[in-house]
Amino acid sequence: MSFDISKTCSDYLRSIVLADAGAKLQASHARELVAAYFGYKSHAALLAEKAYPVDALGQASLLVPDIPLIEQRRGKLEGLPAGIYPSFGIASKISDFLVAQHYFKGKVQLSDSLENYVVEDLLREEDAQIMDLLSGVMAETNAEFGSEFGQYEVTETDVGEDVVTVTIQGEYYGSADTERPFCGDQIDVMGTVELPRIAGRVAFAVPDISMTGEVNQDWVDPELRFGTPEVQPGQQE
Repeated sequence: MSFDISKTCSDYLRSIVLADAGAKLQASHARELVAAYFGYKSHAALLAEKAYPVDALGQASLLVPDIPLIEQRRGKLEGLPAGIYPSFGIASKISDFLVAQHYFKGKVQLSDSLENYVVEDLLREEDAQIMDLLSGVMAETNAEFGSEFGQYEVTETDVGEDVVTVTIQGEYYGSADTERPFCGDQIDVMGTVELPRIAGRVAFAVPDISMTGEVNQDWVDPELRFGTPEVQPGQQE
């Protein structure tokens, strides 16, 4: 019989719920919760996955369990034992099991959502790479960058068949060098984070970050920025 990582996780979840809560978790319920962990709305959907089966988990570099989907499935399953872990706890237990059994050797990221992980964790972790991508724009200012992280927000998430693309925008702030003429200390940034699927809907290859930016010009006098307005009749120059 071939190895089935989702069944292995389901059996483990049932065993620890019994050990910790003294209650039995139905096998069908465990399978649905594990399917949600891997990003599927049902166990049937997980089984129907052909392009990126969860058994390929060992080839992935990043795992971001779908905690919101676990919570959603919990609300639809009747008869769950009273002592079962909260959704975050389920994700944490399964993740620890996968790592301990060497089924997954990359980075596990428990987050409220994939988008939150991107803007609150990944982009901070890769700040040096982002600074390198923006180095040409930074040179146009009289500011020093690196003492603060950029502030980002997600504008769109495109869940493609092969890649999840998160589009972001935000600001990157520097500290003005007062010994040089002021020419901006803020960069408006936009970019994408591509997460190539490897296993299931939550396990990815190394994210690919693309970032561009331009110096924020809001500090410039509008008349100097856009030219002197034409003199209207009856007005003095």
